[in-house]
Amino acid sequence: MQYMARMQTSKASELHFDPQNPRLAEYSSRTSESEILKLLWADMAIDELVMSILANGFFESEPLYVVEERGQKIVIEGNRRLAAVKSILHPEGIKGMGQYVERISDSLRTDLENNIPIVIVENREEAWRYIGFKHVKGAVKWNSYAKAQYIALVHNEYHATLDEIANQIGDSKNTVRRLFRGLMVLEQADQETEFKIDDIYNKRIYFSHLYTALPYTGFMKYLGMDGSDELPLVPSTHLKQLENVMLWLFGSRSQNIAPVITTQNPDLIQLNQVLQDAEAIELLKSTRDLAVAYDTSEDGKELLRRAMAEAKMKIENALAKMSFYDGNRDDLQLAKDVADSAEVLFDSMKVKYEAIKNPNKSDKRTID
Repeated sequence: MQYMARMQTSKASELHFDPQNPRLAEYSSRTSESEILKLLWADMAIDELVMSILANGFFESEPLYVVEERGQKIVIEGNRRLAAVKSILHPEGIKGMGQYVERISDSLRTDLENNIPIVIVENREEAWRYIGFKHVKGAVKWNSYAKAQYIALVHNEYHATLDEIANQIGDSKNTVRRLFRGLMVLEQADQETEFKIDDIYNKRIYFSHLYTALPYTGFMKYLGMDGSDELPLVPSTHLKQLENVMLWLFGSRSQNIAPVITTQNPDLIQLNQVLQDAEAIELLKSTRDLAVAYDTSEDGKELLRRAMAEAKMKIENALAKMSFYDGNRDDLQLAKDVADSAEVLFDSMKVKYEAIKNPNKSDKRTID
């Protein structure tokens, strides 16, 4: 390591969670120790660490990294492990800890109370290379929003270039840049439009939807972005469009608006297609129905071809399961309805086919 650090032990009661931890960045409620502990338990698999510590103790080879701020020891690396320790020492009131209480020995309790291995660093800046590599590229990865928050912190506060960050943490320059650009667009929306990060519809922000979508042609065109790194990334002339995109991606709790994106595939691809068609955009704005807007944006011939291909595949799937038919009359009627619909489709297409191929002749049904 390039920084000066001091290895020692600490009492667990002297160690505090870090509200600035990038893991917590996507959650709005992260101010008090108890709130952070509940959040870590709810979403970050603290029970796995509890079981490990109960079985093996606290590994001395995995110390917590601590910075002293405002007279307190703040854990800047190892908040999940600290949560496991505090849960073992004070299991009361923690949902999920009841099943482990009988396994907490007096010797383990004493050891955790007094001998937590820590590394004290002079300040946060000194530890960013180690923490960044471990959580952005290493074995214990943060999610994309946490990565972006950390990259922005190092870039804006510690004045490291994006290329330097990419080199230090062993990640590609393109990934670091995409994460940073995504965060800048999100923060621009929060600061310059009616969209607010704290008002997203879901409990957490699915940031990967945004940074994945931004390079797509439809998103760049709709947002007026030119691909440069000049801030602000979205021009002032397109702030309303930016607000629309944020609502489509993340929704609004106060307005009871759910996001139209639930999964990246196929939703992001469909929204990208919609954003390239003016009529489809207006339909999405009025209905908030991505499927309907997408159908409007697509070539009708391709829609028909895809619908028939999907129907064919499903019928073939049903044929493969014929051995399960038990003579039920309703099922037989359903099969007849399917056959009738297929016949009507074929007849309609045949009539149109003949009319197109032989416009001056009467209907000739030559296809069978």
